[in-house]
Amino acid sequence: MGQIADDVRTFMTRELRIRDAETLALDYPLIKRGILDSIEVMQMVQFLETSYAIAVLDTDILPENLGSFENIEAFVSRKQTSTR
Repeated sequence: MGQIADDVRTFMTRELRIRDAETLALDYPLIKRGILDSIEVMQMVQFLETSYAIAVLDTDILPENLGSFENIEAFVSRKQTSTR
């Protein structure tokens, strides 16, 4: 697991108060299984934009990008690469 996934787990535990975030598998479907609701997804977007200096477009807010720790890490990495 990479640093981004670690940071997201910490954010979910501390800020979103999701107790089991540290034990969820990297590919666990966070949105589909109801771990993140729409408000928490928006809080996650704000965290990602602030923490990684990326812009998340409305069209980016999809389970394919934000639906698991793996997806989030890959999404942030793609965004960082595209802004260089």
